[in-house]
Amino acid sequence: MMIDYSKLPLSITSFSDFAVNSMIYVDKTDLVANLARFRNPIFLSRPRRFGKSTLVSTFHELFSNGLDKFQGLKITNENLWNDKTYKVIHIDFSQIKENTENRPFEDKFYLLLKSSFKEASLAIAEERDVIAAFADTIAAEENGTLVLLIDEYDAPLTAVMGDKEEFEARRALFSEFFSTVKSRSSKFRFIFITGVTRYSNTSIFSAFNNIKDISFNPTYGAIVGYTQAELENYFKDYIEYAANALNKKEKTDKYTYELILEELKNNYDGYSFDEECEWHVYNPWSILNFLSEPQRGFKPYWLETGGAKPSLLVNYLNTFIDKKVKKTELVDYLNLEFIK
Repeated sequence: MMIDYSKLPLSITSFSDFAVNSMIYVDKTDLVANLARFRNPIFLSRPRRFGKSTLVSTFHELFSNGLDKFQGLKITNENLWNDKTYKVIHIDFSQIKENTENRPFEDKFYLLLKSSFKEASLAIAEERDVIAAFADTIAAEENGTLVLLIDEYDAPLTAVMGDKEEFEARRALFSEFFSTVKSRSSKFRFIFITGVTRYSNTSIFSAFNNIKDISFNPTYGAIVGYTQAELENYFKDYIEYAANALNKKEKTDKYTYELILEELKNNYDGYSFDEECEWHVYNPWSILNFLSEPQRGFKPYWLETGGAKPSLLVNYLNTFIDKKVKKTELVDYLNLEFIK
């Protein structure tokens, strides 16, 4: 059996790359079309390496270029889309999360906006500060002609949780930024925001009294990640090849298609994000890494690459321990018998 590993989209997040290189694209464009019909801001929270950036990129392609690269997918086959194209402002805040002494965060924010505007064929206004530049640039556009996509909005905040002063400065700037987005909401046809978590009590989203949080909505429980049906539909040949590869390496014949499925479920399934626990999904990073090198076995790829590291929790505990709680007390809190 010959397997084309170049079709596995490992480390690929751009929808355009999927289409141009004929990579395996797990088709969720029916959900994309359903979400894209809304005109109020939408927020989705998911862990790292679960497919948020690919989802954002799919929206980017759809709104900026239409259906040209969606042929053969549900959105075209089922005639789910008939909208026009828009200027898409796509901001990935993970690009500026690190704290650097030589450049203030606000300057990095401005340069990121400038780059995002340029890609949308917008010239950023030369203003006294980043918020004014954003506001004036948006104000010059006609109503309903823009789309705003924000990926990893919380990355710059999580990165500096241990630095109270820097965290507060970034929080205040983000709060002002999102308030400005709200005040210019008539300019946007669609607003979509992702993050690992939703910070509460920071007033960042307080301006959005109409934001639609789909993080726990069963309708979108499988909008990222691979369902069991998707795993078997899109990766059947690779799963069969994995059985052969492991049999060859271990000089056995115990590995079958069914056994590989069982081990994939044991190792990489079990994630459910919706309030009804209706959907269970596999972590794409782990699945793609295993299928690309099955002879290495069922390794914890997501954990090994930091995808599963709960940065928010770790940073919070580092600032919390020994200020309000002693480390010895924390051990007690984590002891099941103590909790009982």
